[in-house]
Amino acid sequence: MNGNGPFDPRKEAPLLSAYVDGELDAAGVARLEAHLALPDDQSGYAQGEIKKLRRLAQVTASLRLKEPPAEEWEVFWTSVYNRAERSLGWILLSIGLVAIGAWFVTQLVTAWIAAENLPVFVSVGIFAAAAGILVLVISTVRERIFKRRRTRYKDVIR
Repeated sequence: MNGNGPFDPRKEAPLLSAYVDGELDAAGVARLEAHLALPDDQSGYAQGEIKKLRRLAQVTASLRLKEPPAEEWEVFWTSVYNRAERSLGWILLSIGLVAIGAWFVTQLVTAWIAAENLPVFVSVGIFAAAAGILVLVISTVRERIFKRRRTRYKDVIR
């Protein structure tokens, strides 16, 4: 699709669709129409494809979507409201749990620092458990971000 030289309908097939849809620029139209003016043995493939594309455009233009019944709309909106309410509930629950967890961790760290005769193995165990939790949280968040960016189906609408 370089726009230079003779038109090749097999390599520049998207231009045929653009031509049928009236989306091709003047230079592209001139190139394509020059190709279509050639004898049938040279332009027959392009003419056949244009005929198929015009027929497809006719058929799709005559299609009309069936309007769903009122009951379907009611079910749809009910499910939207339910999902919105549940999402809000999960968000509020998460915020509450994070706030309580942060308070608990600060209380734990404060008590740990204030403890004078805490055995060393208990201090090491607490530190190791906290470090392990931190590593797991970071790993999980990183994996979720990586998968979300690379999923093939993120733009699919059900």
